Amino acid sequence: MLAATRSTHRSMFSRLSGLLLALVLPLAAQETTPVKPKEEGLLVKLLAEQAPDSLGKVCLVFGETKSPELTLPVNGLSSAIPASQRTMVLKTVDKDIALCSITLPEVGKAFAVILVVAKPAGYTPIVVRTDDPAFKPGDVLFLNRSDKTILCKLGDTPLILKAGATEKSRPTGPKENAFYDIAFGTRDASGDNVISTTRWPIDNTLRSYLFFFTTADGRTSFRAVDEFVPPAAK
Repeated sequence: MLAATRSTHRSMFSRLSGLLLALVLPLAAQETTPVKPKEEGLLVKLLAEQAPDSLGKVCLVFGETKSPELTLPVNGLSSAIPASQRTMVLKTVDKDIALCSITLPEVGKAFAVILVVAKPAGYTPIVVRTDDPAFKPGDVLFLNRSDKTILCKLGDTPLILKAGATEKSRPTGPKENAFYDIAFGTRDASGDNVISTTRWPIDNTLRSYLFFFTTADGRTSFRAVDEFVPPAAK
């Protein structure tokens, strides 16, 4: 629902790629997960805030076993990866460097792991339970990766996100039973500034992940990734 109103700002990648290029450092390269009893039916999808080409292929490591290799996606969630346990490590394939440890909640079987850039290198995982009945089509997970407070008007629903905050919300008060009026802005010492006004069509098959970020020239922008939610089985 959001693809028509958003553009990916490549300048963000040039600013952030330096953080991940530091992966040549021995970032817990020997890190492994403890051996735990296997679990059936766990599924994990990955989505990266950004991933430079130099990162190469990655995999999830579950104790002594590994997932198939994949390229971290930034414009959509990966295919579901079967997980044999709830603790794992994301590693590069070529250099076997640990990018982050991931622990899934004890409740739930399906998860999205949002990988945001960490300092000095690697990622910090944000784990979202995607089989949670409370995370519905039409919901949006907002991730403020900028250095400013973000102001959101989601139809009739206001939302304020401090720098670094993550919060789930959804628009309310549709117009003509077809769309929502949406506005985003920033708040800092200079005051409030609008960065975007648009309309989101109602779509009961999608939920979304929306990143706010600071571009290389200091502006605040955003991009969104939509996830198709299959209808519940009757």
